[in-house]
Amino acid sequence: MTGIGAGYKQTFDQLREFFASREPVKLKKGEIFLDYGEPNRKLGLLLDGLMYASYTSESGQEWISRFFYCPDNGIISSHETFMTGRESNEIIRAYEDSELIYIDRNEYEDLLEQSPDLQRLARIMAEESYVQALRRVHSLQSLSASQRVKMFVKEHSEIVSRVQRQHVASYLGIHRNIFTRILNKI
Repeated sequence: MTGIGAGYKQTFDQLREFFASREPVKLKKGEIFLDYGEPNRKLGLLLDGLMYASYTSESGQEWISRFFYCPDNGIISSHETFMTGRESNEIIRAYEDSELIYIDRNEYEDLLEQSPDLQRLARIMAEESYVQALRRVHSLQSLSASQRVKMFVKEHSEIVSRVQRQHVASYLGIHRNIFTRILNKI
């Protein structure tokens, strides 16, 4: 979920320019961008709003895996299934009314063949996605609940005010009551 910094913002801005001629799509709060079991053929750029990805565990509990927001983390996709073309094991939906531009996998492949600049951007996106995944795994495995909450609030304070506490807690892998208790101490 964490934007990587200047490199990420530059990549996002370049992609935005690259797709400037595309007609934006508006999603209302709760509308789905990518559904469970759907072959993932979409890569999006969030222009406005807030979206999230989640999956359901075998016990039926929903866990939030990512938030997407501008400009820090506005590239929307389930990268693994987008690259492999497999069916999505998660759902991506609008947390609030959102506006985005997206392309499908075939357009993406055609554009990569035609544009060395886009090939470079795709490589940067893949690298940044990998770094984000490593940071998330490290956070979940090595930081206490208190450390995760403090880090999240420091890096994403605007999300804390826009998202229900239970959803931030889900993203952090802790119970909502624990999240609230820690947040109240900060």
